[in-house]
Amino acid sequence: MSRAADRPRPLTPADRLDAIEARLNTVPDGWRQRDDDAGLIEDGDGHPVAVLGTSGDIRLPLGEFLAAAPADTKWLAQQLRQAWEQLDRLRARIDDADSPVDTHHAATAIDSIHSSQETE
Repeated sequence: MSRAADRPRPLTPADRLDAIEARLNTVPDGWRQRDDDAGLIEDGDGHPVAVLGTSGDIRLPLGEFLAAAPADTKWLAQQLRQAWEQLDRLRARIDDADSPVDTHHAATAIDSIHSSQETE
């Protein structure tokens, strides 16, 4: 058997996003930096999830990043899925155009994708 056969098949972008979301669904909600020790990241129930060292009440940028990671990842995954759906609709509109050079039809679809990014 060759080495290539031993390697796992690379994930498609959709498969990888599914895997990320599956991992995310196991993470408890409400991550935050502990008020009296910003080096401790805890979940919504106060259980520690990461310890960066003790820092007192000085805000740690890495701690803020980690505390926001689950909510940020969820938002990013939702935005990516919405963008993929919009691209699928765009492709369908282009495929349904009477002419492959019907730029007005395609431009209208592209504008709808651009304006949807301004909703949040």
